[in-house]
Amino acid sequence: MRALNLLIKPYSSGCNLRCKYCFYHDVANNRLIKNYGPMKNEVLEKLVKEAFDYADSIVNFIFQGGEPTLVGVDFYKKFHEYVEIYNKNNIQTSFFIQTNGILLDDIWMKLFKKYSYLVGISIDGYKEIHDVFRINSKNKGTFDEIMKAIKLLKKSNVDFNVLCVVNKIVAENGKKIYKFFKECNFKYMQFIPCIDNFDGENEKDYTLTAEDYGIFLNDIFSLWYEDFINGNFISIRYFDNLIRILLGGNPEACDMMGFCSVNGVIESNGDVFPCDFYVLDEYKIGSIINDNFEKILFSENAVKFYTSSLKMSEKCKKCKYLKICRSGCRRYKNFSGSNNLYENKFCDAYMSFFDKNIEKLFELAKITKEIIEKT
Repeated sequence: MRALNLLIKPYSSGCNLRCKYCFYHDVANNRLIKNYGPMKNEVLEKLVKEAFDYADSIVNFIFQGGEPTLVGVDFYKKFHEYVEIYNKNNIQTSFFIQTNGILLDDIWMKLFKKYSYLVGISIDGYKEIHDVFRINSKNKGTFDEIMKAIKLLKKSNVDFNVLCVVNKIVAENGKKIYKFFKECNFKYMQFIPCIDNFDGENEKDYTLTAEDYGIFLNDIFSLWYEDFINGNFISIRYFDNLIRILLGGNPEACDMMGFCSVNGVIESNGDVFPCDFYVLDEYKIGSIINDNFEKILFSENAVKFYTSSLKMSEKCKKCKYLKICRSGCRRYKNFSGSNNLYENKFCDAYMSFFDKNIEKLFELAKITKEIIEKT
């Protein structure tokens, strides 16, 4: 069974916002060509063709950026034409897009509805926090525009979730943000920790420490746990996956697997990379223009990336929470120097969280199992 998860960057690193902590802006600044421009039709067609030549079970097409709506809705109409042409064996397909929402309108809604897209909307809490970091080219906050897009998604009955980057200020206001998201009736939430630039320089207004992140996890879990116990289920991706692990399943989030599954991250020029955090020249694993996915996903660089992700610190190997934590995302690990080699920078956050909440997680896993068995 061969499945494909393809993260596609149709407008490369181009974006209509200037978020202060954007990791992909940092990625682009650390490679020879910062922006490859919009994806050409011949690259798009080759990508789709090779995807269906390789996969025999499912293909997940995930559009991201930069800002993927900047390429225009006609690009996506052409994309779906190619899917119709090349999906000759009726392989299962799913479509996702992660967007800041600024350009969304009724035309986008029709596309999303027609092809059952799951839309991810980036929003960092309520206005006073969101507008500090998610700003446009005129240095203005974007909260009102984002909420307008969310209102349109709700009105159009388009499935969506919200993604919040946990920076220092967000971490300090976790409970308020969770309550705000609840008031907005957001049922599917994802919180991802903010990462420092590759040069290691800390930006004091957004750098997230392990202590910050530990407090944040404990704060939102306390509220989420009470909601769960009282029958008000809200999906938080990290907590959902912890319960899946406790029930004997595999997490769907790659950063919780304990190793890097090499995904196809495709820049607009057709170059392929193993991970969204590593779209850097030295990590390139192939080109969809010149290679097929069989060759790309098992290339020397792809294998090297996978094997390096298996490395973990001695502290991790001895940890009582290893089976549930699995040492975390490669991007958060220390791969240089002699001190704390391979240790996750958020290790203390996870230790604090599990020390305080592991019994509650087992309790929720038991409840979940009972619910599943009844249905």
